[in-house]
Amino acid sequence: MKKLLVLAVALFAAACGTVQTTTPSRNVPPGIASSPLELGNWQSASVGQTLTQFSQNVARRYQPGLPLSAVSGDLRRQEFTCANNTDSVRGDPPDAICRKTETVNGCTHTWQVHVFDENNNAILLRTRGLYDRRCGNDGLLGGPGGR
Repeated sequence: MKKLLVLAVALFAAACGTVQTTTPSRNVPPGIASSPLELGNWQSASVGQTLTQFSQNVARRYQPGLPLSAVSGDLRRQEFTCANNTDSVRGDPPDAICRKTETVNGCTHTWQVHVFDENNNAILLRTRGLYDRRCGNDGLLGGPGGR
């Protein structure tokens, strides 16, 4: 009888306890939001407004001091293609460039995140978010085509 009472108390306590469950995350590293990277209001805003929104969203999401592997991994989860930058002819070029392109209603939308390394130590120094839209015969940054 004593064993039965102990078992009943244990079952009752287990039923009253809180069971923690976790939803699998996208393996987002600490310091990076788990929500999607907002691309800006690219479907209805001007190129300049979208660029400003996207640039601000990138700067808020990727704070200096994060591991570069975490930043590039998150961008890949956001469907950006990342590659090391091999063009180092002038200024302070980014160490990596991540790009995403979508074509909708005859317009090609391109987002880029330039990633800068801090002293070649694989730690994020800063980012630069860029956006461009090209429709029909538009040229670079929506200007006249180069024909």
